[in-house]
Amino acid sequence: MLTLGIFCSQAVTGTAAAASMTPFGPQRFAHAHATYAITTKSTYYRQIWQKAIRAWNATGVFKFKLGHAQSAQIDLSTDTAKQAAAMGDDVGMTNYWARHNEFIAEVCSLNPSLMKEYDYSRSDATHVAEHELGHAMGLNHNPSKHSVMYYRNRSEGIQKVDIAGVKQRYTTPAGETS
Repeated sequence: MLTLGIFCSQAVTGTAAAASMTPFGPQRFAHAHATYAITTKSTYYRQIWQKAIRAWNATGVFKFKLGHAQSAQIDLSTDTAKQAAAMGDDVGMTNYWARHNEFIAEVCSLNPSLMKEYDYSRSDATHVAEHELGHAMGLNHNPSKHSVMYYRNRSEGIQKVDIAGVKQRYTTPAGETS
């Protein structure tokens, strides 16, 4: 299992170079599509996940398809208060399991406690959900603040560099990175 997240409070030193494409890791789904189930009970966060799904689907580079909770490849959730406390400064987290560099199952979660504490707007929360879905597709963090995959992002939606990263991830064989 590998865990990827987005942090809400961490100092950054140095200057981030603009990337022409968001980098990606060796893991990916076999094809540029996956099934998901939204398992959070919160109506608010269900809407956040739905909006993030629509945003990625609108890019045309990957297709998230609604599945059943028991068989979906990706579980989209929110953390309980106990789980949120264990997440530290992470407002979002993606855990995944892969075999031969192909994703088998994933859990993407949002941390409502920190989002409330740091006064995240609906738009901010949607960007975090888009970020976690980026990890779900195989994207890594982008050093540019002008990417949904920037590690401290809350204000940027999906950008051309992110779309290019997903497109390249699914034309590059599993096991290879950018």
